[in-house]
Amino acid sequence: MNKAVVGAAALVVVVGAGTGFAAWSGAKVAGELQAKTGEFLAPFGGVKVIENRVDKGLFSSLHTVTIEVGCGPDADAAPAAVPAADEGDAAGKPTRITWRHHIAHGPLPGGKAVGLATIDSEIVLPPEVAAQIAKVAGDKALLTVRTTLGFGGGYVTDITSPALQFAEAGKGEFNWQGLRATVRGSLAGGMAAGGTYTLEAPGLDVKFQTPDQQGAMQVGRMTMEGEVLPHAGNALWMAPSRGTARVASMSFTLPQAGQAEPTRVVFDDLTLSSDAKIDAAGLWSAVSKMSTKGRVGEFAIDKVDMQVSLNRIHAATYEALISKAMQSSFSCKKDGDAEAAVALAADMQKGFGALLTHNPEYALDRLAVELGGQTAELSYSFGTKDMTEADAALPLPALLGTKAYGNASFKVQNGWIEKVVKQMVALKAQGDAAAAEEATAGTLAFVNASIDDMVTKGFAVREGDVVRSKAVFEGGMLKVNDQPLNLPIGAMMGR
Repeated sequence: MNKAVVGAAALVVVVGAGTGFAAWSGAKVAGELQAKTGEFLAPFGGVKVIENRVDKGLFSSLHTVTIEVGCGPDADAAPAAVPAADEGDAAGKPTRITWRHHIAHGPLPGGKAVGLATIDSEIVLPPEVAAQIAKVAGDKALLTVRTTLGFGGGYVTDITSPALQFAEAGKGEFNWQGLRATVRGSLAGGMAAGGTYTLEAPGLDVKFQTPDQQGAMQVGRMTMEGEVLPHAGNALWMAPSRGTARVASMSFTLPQAGQAEPTRVVFDDLTLSSDAKIDAAGLWSAVSKMSTKGRVGEFAIDKVDMQVSLNRIHAATYEALISKAMQSSFSCKKDGDAEAAVALAADMQKGFGALLTHNPEYALDRLAVELGGQTAELSYSFGTKDMTEADAALPLPALLGTKAYGNASFKVQNGWIEKVVKQMVALKAQGDAAAAEEATAGTLAFVNASIDDMVTKGFAVREGDVVRSKAVFEGGMLKVNDQPLNLPIGAMMGR
């Protein structure tokens, strides 16, 4: 057979296959986007989906979504046409928001990549909003979102924001140095499949002024990274996850009434982390940590260290409670639906009781502030213990009075108290050393007398140079520093 004929035939097969794949990939991606959009918006009772449409082409498609947020005079009536997006008005007109996904079909989407598709996403802004943003961004897009889909269903979304500068005489200026973020996941699995994310922003500088005062805020380099693990539920906020974030520095220059010089507050090396898990019983727990150091004027804060934890939150029950609350909050039903309100209240109370049977707990595990080698620490926790379904049916005051527990502890070194008092007095004295010394002595005397009074009454204990106190509430009784107080809370609440 003639080689030219064979080559032509091969070209026809390749082109035909490519065209067929483009049509298939476009239908697949557009269909998934349309379905997932409907699923995502379904829980929001007061968010009306005006359109969720796909305009299909051979090599590209357009997915358009328009929603209406808020309740107007005729919120229950479907409009005959979709007007341009707007911000609503004073008469209570709902706000309309439109966004579009421009989909280039594979196997060579846009002729620049290899994959199932690429998606460029945009929000269609109301003209008046777009005009305001143009004053800042000019002809630059305020946010660019591009998603590349692989043949296996995995996606990579790149989000970028350009560097922007803007100044207005008599009001201030800002300098945003841009942002770049990347999210990776799976289209097929949706949010439940999990994914990873990274973010980097070089920084932000803001200066503001009034006729009489000037101030500023500076934020240094910000980074964030983490992952959301695969999970069975749909609620992203209850997913098992872990992540870290860091802000190199944050500073605030704050004008103070009656002071010639503004106060400068600085935090350096702000580090945050979180770790959330769901166990085999469907109980969600999370631990968040934060640490930093800084100064207020010339007053150094050597370290701030904090850890907060949530334990034994039944994920499915919590998701159902949030869903019902959202449906009610966003609902556009007219006033007077008393039966629905009573039913919702009953559902919420039942759901709250179901949450308590898993003995949830909230705790500030540690908040420590170190100043010149001197430390103050605070911790507390509260939750329920040994709850049963029968207990959950009790009135809330009786339930909490018998099944709730709480504890708190506080300790501080004398040197820490002295440093704080001196700094507070110095700020008010505005450089008058003699006045500051006299005020410091008087204030310290008052503070020490107050502490001595608390020690005498049993509310605090002195141990060397440390003042401490702890309180425990359990079984309807309260103890302070291991001594019971005559406050039988459970009996008072009608158990």
